[in-house]
Amino acid sequence: MMEYMPYIWTLSLILCVLMEAASAALTTIWFMPAGFAALVLSVFDVPIPIQITVYIVVLAVTLVIAKVWLRDKLKRVVPTPTNADRVIGMTAVVTVDIDNDIPTGEATVAGQTWTARSEHGERIAAGERVTVERIEGVKLIVRPAWNADKKK
Repeated sequence: MMEYMPYIWTLSLILCVLMEAASAALTTIWFMPAGFAALVLSVFDVPIPIQITVYIVVLAVTLVIAKVWLRDKLKRVVPTPTNADRVIGMTAVVTVDIDNDIPTGEATVAGQTWTARSEHGERIAAGERVTVERIEGVKLIVRPAWNADKKK
């Protein structure tokens, strides 16, 4: 088995390179230095358990170093608010009865008519004032204005 290890490590390196080239998502790049270190050890006939241990240690060190180095570069991108977000918290007027069971309902806010649903399933009659709690897709999720401060 020992004589095949250089081929096994070389094959693992080639597979990592091919997978990284196909994805370009930095998914297998971390395995390459570890595979290379194990390959070098296998060429010098170092026992297999040591090769595997070195592979795991180099992989862990590479991941830790990359995490520290890339922490600032790979910050999560915060979604850009859209103009629709500005209606959240505003008062709207129900123009078509809101009934989640049917489902029906429309409300007008900031001069725009939206499909609306009540947040807790209560029926809201046309003409009532509601507060926009959030937007789900193209629907306003609202609650009656009189209980907007009583969050459940």
